[in-house]
Formats: sequence, structure tokens, C-alpha cells
Amino acid sequence: MTLNVLISPKKTPERFCAQVFFVWALSVGVAALALAGSLSLGAAHMDADILLRLRVPRVLAAFGVGGLLALAGVLLQALLRNPLAEPYMLGAASGAGFFVLCGMVVGASWWQLQGLALVGSLCVLLLMTALLKRLRHAHGDVTVLLLLGVLLGAVLNAGVSVIMLTLPDRVMRGAMFWLMGDLAGAGQQFWAILGVFLCTILALPLAQPMNALMRGAHMAHGFGIDVARLRWQLLLLAGLATALAVAEAGAIGFVGLVVPHAVKLCVARLPRLGARSVLVLCVLWGAILLVCADMVARTIAYPIELPVGVFTTLLGAPFFAWQLVRRLRGRV
Repeated sequence: MTLNVLISPKKTPERFCAQVFFVWALSVGVAALALAGSLSLGAAHMDADILLRLRVPRVLAAFGVGGLLALAGVLLQALLRNPLAEPYMLGAASGAGFFVLCGMVVGASWWQLQGLALVGSLCVLLLMTALLKRLRHAHGDVTVLLLLGVLLGAVLNAGVSVIMLTLPDRVMRGAMFWLMGDLAGAGQQFWAILGVFLCTILALPLAQPMNALMRGAHMAHGFGIDVARLRWQLLLLAGLATALAVAEAGAIGFVGLVVPHAVKLCVARLPRLGARSVLVLCVLWGAILLVCADMVARTIAYPIELPVGVFTTLLGAPFFAWQLVRRLRGRV
């Protein structure tokens, strides 16, 4: 099971669910649409515009961002060998937020803001890799990697707070929505949906080595895997996926934490599924989760649209607490 889950003519439950939720998301919103009528030649011009210019890009953006965050989550949990790891632990989201708010101060356009978000995320990752190379005694130490991510994120979040105080009131609301994770107006450049396919293709060859790494570095060495190289590959690929997601929709938390756990719990009784299949299922389930969360965000408080990051946090925080309690009980 690889990417043909999405595009092959063979019917699978995952492909069917993705299609159902995709079509449902297109028809649900502040303005209810009948898809068949909207796509017909005699359809009202407004309905066609809502569908093609707003709904389709937004649903594709939710699909891509959810898949990217879930992919980054499963990669980082393998890299850090920590089931509580999630994409924003590397500070990429903080870097994106800092650069975007700097762009808002100087009046950058929407295109420029998305570019700044991507540049900010990648700059943090490059800075982290440079620091790790200078700390030679910490080479390959995932604890140092995690602490560097937390440190850089804290410094950048302090910068974000300072910049927020300088923003005019008319810009403050948009900045707050973006920092909470918002898909309104997203998807116009199709970065996320293209990025999720690219990152998934790059991640598939790493699935088997990643599975061996989760059992320990010594076992991975025993299989002939270059552990240091694999760790760098996982770090850069997870960072790229996080950067693309943040550039598209801001900081949407907990998707990368919840989805890998949910997939592993559901496929634990299916030993025939390989590492690549689990990886693709994480991407697909992450996409479905964010599409559903976005549907709730734009309809529950009609006619106001709420940031989708609020609902992923409400879902992820109890799940995080449950996993933490399980780990603590296991140590007693």
C-alpha cells in the first residue's frame, strides 16, 4: 500500500473515506452548496465561485496540511524514540511565526507572508543543524536536538510577543488567527497538497530503516543502517514537512501527535501491514482529521469562522494527557 491508495482504481476503505470526507467538506459551510448543481452549466455564478475559488483550495489545503503534520509527527517519533514527540518541538513553527509577523509590520502581501513563513521555518532548521555540528560531543544525541528545538522556540516566541505589541489593531486580529492555525484563504498556491505528495515519496524509502531505528540504534547498526545519516534525513524531512504546513496554515497543533498513535493502535492487530503502509495511513488519516476539524471550525459558530487550531488542540490536549499518564504508570 503506497500512494496508489489515493489514485488507484482499486477500492480500499481508506480511499473511500478520503473521498467521502473530501466531497462532504466541499458541500458544507456557511453557504450550503449542491455540488452537482454548482458544477452544471446553468449554475449560479456565485455558487461556482464559492466552490472553485474558496472551497476546493481550502479543502485541498486542509488535506495537505493534515498529511504533512501527521508525516512529520511519525518521523520525529521515530527519530527521538519518543511517542510524545510532535512537529512543533523543533521550533520551525516559531521561526515561521516570527518571520510572518515581521512581514506584517512592513506590510508584506499574502504571497510574501507565505514565503516568509517557509523561509523562517527552514532558517531555524539550518541554525539547529549548524549548532549540532559545532557540538561534536553531542553528535547524534537526540536529547540535545530536542533541547535546541525548545530553546530556539522559546527565544522566537519571545520575539513574536514583542512584535505583537507593535502591530496595529487592524492587523492584530489576522496575526492572532494565523498563530492559532487558520485555513481561511489557504490553498491558493497549492503548496500543501503538492508538498504532502513530495514529502511522502521522499519518506517511503526511509520507512523500513526508520522502523529499525525505533528498536534502538544498535539494532539499526546490526541491519547495516547508517544511523547518523538516517537521523539527519529524518530531521530535514520532518522539518520540511512542518515548514510547508506552517507556511500554508499557521501553527496547527497536536495533529502530528494524535494521528501516529491512532494509526498504530488501530493497525496493531494487523501484522501484515508493512512500515510503508503505516506511513501512508498516517498521512491519509492526518488529512482526513484536519478536513473534518476545518468543517467544524467554519460551521459551528455560524456565521463566524473559528481557527481550526482551536479544535485540534481541544482534541489533542486530552490525548496528550492520556499518553503521559500511561507512560508514568508504566514507570511505577
